[in-house]
Amino acid sequence: MIEYVTSVEDVDLDDLDGFFVGWPSKPSKASHLELLRRSERVVLARETESRRIVGFVSAVGDGVLTAFVPLLEVLPEHQGQGIGTELMRRVLALLE
Repeated sequence: MIEYVTSVEDVDLDDLDGFFVGWPSKPSKASHLELLRRSERVVLARETESRRIVGFVSAVGDGVLTAFVPLLEVLPEHQGQGIGTELMRRVLALLE
């Protein structure tokens, strides 16, 4: 099962394994965590039992009129299951 959370308070560096596949210069886990913390809104997809993060989406904006989604990632082994769609649905709802 997948659960969706909007806080990164209990996320540590080991939770961020496997993202940015194929990027020629991927961010470090520390940079990844920092960008999640500094985002205006974030939604994480976690496996319920293992608590492993399998996807995330971040949104940044002016807090008034404009926002954009710079990053949406789902681990390769979890793609094709609707997780990315659900992450987008939830972050857009948070930005309304």
